Amino acid sequence: MSIHILTSNEKKRILESLSERFGISEIPQLLLRFGKGKIRGFSGSLSRNEISRLVRNVRVELIGLYILREESDAYRISHDGLFVFKNAEKNVVDIPDEQAEKWLKGQDIETNLEEGWVLLKNKNDLIGCGKVKNGKILNFVPKERRVF
Repeated sequence: MSIHILTSNEKKRILESLSERFGISEIPQLLLRFGKGKIRGFSGSLSRNEISRLVRNVRVELIGLYILREESDAYRISHDGLFVFKNAEKNVVDIPDEQAEKWLKGQDIETNLEEGWVLLKNKNDLIGCGKVKNGKILNFVPKERRVF
Protein backbone atom coordinates (compact mmCIF):
# COMPACT_ATOMS: atom_id res chain seq x y z
CA MET A 1 0.00 0.00 0.00
CA SER A 2 1.40 3.40 -0.93
CA ILE A 3 1.36 6.24 1.57
CA HIS A 4 1.96 9.84 0.59
CA ILE A 5 2.20 12.74 3.05
CA LEU A 6 0.41 15.62 1.35
CA THR A 7 2.36 18.81 0.78
CA SER A 8 1.07 22.16 1.99
CA ASN A 9 0.03 23.01 -1.60
CA GLU A 10 -1.95 19.75 -1.92
CA LYS A 11 -3.60 20.39 1.43
CA LYS A 12 -4.40 23.96 0.35
CA ARG A 13 -6.17 22.68 -2.81
CA ILE A 14 -8.24 20.26 -0.73
CA LEU A 15 -9.16 23.00 1.75
CA GLU A 16 -10.17 25.32 -1.11
CA SER A 17 -12.48 22.63 -2.47
CA LEU A 18 -13.99 21.89 0.97
CA SER A 19 -14.36 25.60 1.68
CA GLU A 20 -16.16 26.24 -1.59
CA ARG A 21 -18.55 23.30 -1.21
CA PHE A 22 -19.07 23.05 2.56
CA GLY A 23 -17.77 26.31 4.06
CA ILE A 24 -15.00 24.48 5.91
CA SER A 25 -12.27 26.90 6.97
CA GLU A 26 -9.52 24.66 8.31
CA ILE A 27 -8.03 21.18 8.36
CA PRO A 28 -5.85 21.05 11.48
CA GLN A 29 -4.52 17.54 10.82
CA LEU A 30 -1.55 16.42 8.76
CA LEU A 31 -3.01 14.75 5.66
CA LEU A 32 -1.84 11.41 4.26
CA ARG A 33 -3.07 9.72 1.06
CA PHE A 34 -3.38 5.94 1.16
CA GLY A 35 -3.75 4.01 -2.05
CA LYS A 36 -6.21 5.42 -4.55
CA GLY A 37 -7.88 8.42 -3.01
CA LYS A 38 -8.30 7.65 0.70
CA ILE A 39 -7.12 10.60 2.75
CA ARG A 40 -6.46 10.28 6.45
CA GLY A 41 -5.91 13.03 9.00
CA PHE A 42 -3.19 12.61 11.61
CA SER A 43 -3.02 14.84 14.68
CA GLY A 44 -0.50 12.93 16.78
CA SER A 45 2.91 14.07 17.96
CA LEU A 46 4.97 12.48 15.18
CA SER A 47 6.60 14.88 12.73
CA ARG A 48 6.52 14.51 8.93
CA ASN A 49 10.07 13.12 9.03
CA GLU A 50 9.23 10.62 11.76
CA ILE A 51 6.18 9.41 9.83
CA SER A 52 8.24 9.08 6.63
CA ARG A 53 10.91 7.08 8.48
CA LEU A 54 8.26 4.87 10.09
CA VAL A 55 6.59 4.18 6.74
CA ARG A 56 9.95 3.29 5.14
CA ASN A 57 10.97 0.90 7.92
CA VAL A 58 7.72 -0.67 9.11
CA ARG A 59 4.72 -1.95 7.20
CA VAL A 60 2.23 0.68 8.29
CA GLU A 61 -1.33 -0.18 7.25
CA LEU A 62 -3.10 2.75 8.86
CA ILE A 63 -2.21 5.96 10.58
CA GLY A 64 -4.65 8.68 11.47
CA LEU A 65 -8.40 8.85 10.91
CA TYR A 66 -9.97 8.24 7.50
CA ILE A 67 -11.62 11.62 6.79
CA LEU A 68 -11.87 12.12 3.01
CA ARG A 69 -12.23 10.24 -0.25
CA GLU A 70 -10.95 11.79 -3.45
CA GLU A 71 -13.75 11.45 -6.01
CA SER A 72 -13.59 12.41 -9.68
CA ASP A 73 -15.47 15.67 -9.08
CA ALA A 74 -14.77 16.58 -5.44
CA TYR A 75 -13.71 15.34 -2.01
CA ARG A 76 -16.31 13.25 -0.18
CA ILE A 77 -16.26 13.50 3.60
CA SER A 78 -16.10 10.03 5.14
CA HIS A 79 -18.35 8.85 7.94
CA ASP A 80 -15.57 9.42 10.50
CA GLY A 81 -14.68 12.73 8.85
CA LEU A 82 -18.07 14.09 9.92
CA PHE A 83 -16.59 14.54 13.42
CA VAL A 84 -13.63 16.49 12.06
CA PHE A 85 -15.73 18.74 9.83
CA LYS A 86 -18.72 19.22 12.17
CA ASN A 87 -18.52 23.00 11.69
CA ALA A 88 -19.42 22.87 7.99
CA GLU A 89 -21.61 25.83 7.04
CA LYS A 90 -22.67 25.26 3.43
CA ASN A 91 -24.67 22.54 1.68
CA VAL A 92 -25.76 21.06 5.00
CA VAL A 93 -29.25 19.63 4.65
CA ASP A 94 -31.36 19.15 7.75
CA ILE A 95 -33.53 16.06 7.36
CA PRO A 96 -36.41 14.79 9.54
CA ASP A 97 -36.24 11.63 11.64
CA GLU A 98 -38.02 9.45 9.03
CA GLN A 99 -35.46 10.31 6.34
CA ALA A 100 -32.58 10.00 8.82
CA GLU A 101 -33.73 6.47 9.65
CA LYS A 102 -33.82 5.55 5.94
CA TRP A 103 -30.37 7.09 5.46
CA LEU A 104 -28.83 5.20 8.38
CA LYS A 105 -30.25 1.97 6.95
CA GLY A 106 -28.26 2.63 3.77
CA GLN A 107 -31.12 3.84 1.58
CA ASP A 108 -31.03 6.77 -0.83
CA ILE A 109 -33.32 9.73 -0.12
CA GLU A 110 -35.63 11.44 -2.62
CA THR A 111 -34.95 15.17 -2.99
CA ASN A 112 -35.40 18.19 -5.19
CA LEU A 113 -32.01 19.69 -4.29
CA GLU A 114 -29.51 20.87 -6.88
CA GLU A 115 -26.97 18.20 -7.92
CA GLY A 116 -23.70 18.02 -6.00
CA TRP A 117 -22.30 16.86 -2.67
CA VAL A 118 -24.21 17.58 0.55
CA LEU A 119 -23.85 16.85 4.24
CA LEU A 120 -26.92 15.45 5.98
CA LYS A 121 -27.89 16.59 9.43
CA ASN A 122 -30.58 15.31 11.77
CA LYS A 123 -31.29 17.57 14.73
CA ASN A 124 -27.77 18.58 15.88
CA ASP A 125 -25.84 15.66 14.38
CA LEU A 126 -24.16 15.25 11.02
CA ILE A 127 -25.10 11.76 9.86
CA GLY A 128 -23.58 11.47 6.41
CA CYS A 129 -22.25 12.83 3.17
CA GLY A 130 -24.16 12.11 -0.01
CA LYS A 131 -24.27 13.07 -3.64
CA VAL A 132 -27.43 14.56 -5.10
CA LYS A 133 -28.04 13.05 -8.51
CA ASN A 134 -31.21 12.45 -10.52
CA GLY A 135 -33.53 13.54 -7.71
CA LYS A 136 -31.91 11.40 -5.02
CA ILE A 137 -29.25 11.78 -2.38
CA LEU A 138 -27.01 8.78 -2.98
CA ASN A 139 -26.05 6.97 0.22
CA PHE A 140 -22.43 6.31 1.22
CA VAL A 141 -22.94 5.00 4.77
CA PRO A 142 -20.56 2.03 5.12
CA LYS A 143 -22.33 -1.31 5.55
CA GLU A 144 -20.73 -1.89 8.94
CA ARG A 145 -22.14 1.44 10.17
CA ARG A 146 -25.72 0.93 8.99
CA VAL A 147 -28.67 0.46 11.33
CA PHE A 148 -30.94 -2.52 10.70
